[in-house]
Amino acid sequence: MATVKSESRKIGIFGGTFNPIHYGHLRVAEEVCQAFALQKIYLVPSARPPHKGETGVAAAEHRLAMVRRARRGNSFFGSSSYECRKGGTSYSVETLAYFGKRFTGAELYFVIGWDAWCEIGTWYSFPELFSLANFIVISRQGMGSEPDDFAGPFFPFALKDEFCYERDACYRHISGHTLYFMAVTRLDISSSQVRNETAAGRSLRYLVPDGVANYIYQNRLYI
Repeated sequence: MATVKSESRKIGIFGGTFNPIHYGHLRVAEEVCQAFALQKIYLVPSARPPHKGETGVAAAEHRLAMVRRARRGNSFFGSSSYECRKGGTSYSVETLAYFGKRFTGAELYFVIGWDAWCEIGTWYSFPELFSLANFIVISRQGMGSEPDDFAGPFFPFALKDEFCYERDACYRHISGHTLYFMAVTRLDISSSQVRNETAAGRSLRYLVPDGVANYIYQNRLYI
């Protein structure tokens, strides 16, 4: 693995099943990239998500190929094959450690959704995550940037003493990293919708980039 010296760089890491990636994912990545002045945000498809079953999930190589097509035309977007190449169950703590070694000295920002945040206490080695990167939690649709319960019950018990309030929608971890809660434009698109439209033989126009739609058709995915 080549190590990139990037002491002044701010790198985003946006993981997910991406089954398939769609415009909703891309809009989130765009807004996060702008809001935090990231030099690059990497889309990282998982090999085997620990919280999702295998049913209906396209092979990792297909999902990676679609991510690569989706990011074309945006120089701020990158893709990483790390989890797909590693194989097995994908654990975020390993992915963050990998990016930390790859981009030595860079400031890392790990992007997750609100639903994932609510389950963070079930993640593998979750207390270690916050010492590896800053976190950006994307609010679910209709939720503001700082709901009252961000500081309350949705902090896992094991983390309650590790964070302190810093400013609106922002908490400081004892490691020095920061936890941000950010409201973004949520397009009413889901991967399940894309799969259902594909299975029904309907158009995917304006749901996914053309390159992704063509890949789905050519490889007869989700039929």
